[in-house]
Amino acid sequence: MPGDDLIHFRKAELPPYLLLKNGNFLYKVPYRDGHAVLKVYLGSRNWFQHVSKTLGNVLLANQTSFMPAARRRTELGCIQLWKDAGFRVFDVHDDVVVDDLAADLYATYEYCPGRLYVNLLNDPGIPVEERLELWRRFLPEWHRRHQLALERREPRFVHENGDLKHIMLYNDELVFFDFEMVFRSPQRVREFVGREILSFLKSLGKTVGAEHWDRFMAETVRHYPDASLLEYTHEFAFRNKNLALRAARWMDRKVKPRARKPFAKYSVALKLQELLHTG
Repeated sequence: MPGDDLIHFRKAELPPYLLLKNGNFLYKVPYRDGHAVLKVYLGSRNWFQHVSKTLGNVLLANQTSFMPAARRRTELGCIQLWKDAGFRVFDVHDDVVVDDLAADLYATYEYCPGRLYVNLLNDPGIPVEERLELWRRFLPEWHRRHQLALERREPRFVHENGDLKHIMLYNDELVFFDFEMVFRSPQRVREFVGREILSFLKSLGKTVGAEHWDRFMAETVRHYPDASLLEYTHEFAFRNKNLALRAARWMDRKVKPRARKPFAKYSVALKLQELLHTG
């Protein structure tokens, strides 16, 4: 509306600002004296894909809905939760309006032109000792979040998509993002933490490669503050108390070649077990 303090766009004005298309549409738009990221959750997937993914998430994976408005709601809730707990996340800008798009289908976030951890840790131009220090810097923050998840029985503190692509270094701060879906059950938080540990370490192995894998894993065991959670990953991968899940993972290891790769979650769990009991 003329005279208000909001920043207005229309859908037809957004394509020139396209930053990334990854199921959603992310636009780097002008904002005040700089830029912001306008995220449209109604992305490139069709209605059937949204519904089928939602059914899989809710009925099988104990995750939240994949529907666009639900993913927006989940992400905004997680951002507030993590921010209140002292983790650095994107600021949310509530003063951007897309006039011809439903308000529950988009959100606008702080633009942070930092470097992703995945790009920092695999950069051969950065000495390996500096990369190890970056990894050590992450570990206490990682553990603090796991501890909060367990103490509060809060599954939203567990990153559903644990990957080094979802951490960045910006203005010398670790910034965390990508919260569209989360796990739901307070009774299964320890299981979700174990899953996330393996997921991040799998991403670490693919990032640093076989040449540096042993050193990074040794630093993980040395500096992650709770060895019992690292130990639990072996139970999660091989001896789950849920017999159906244990059978499914046994079948996964037998049938899928990728499950036996050096940086698969099962390989990571075995590596952790070895280091915990020999280091």
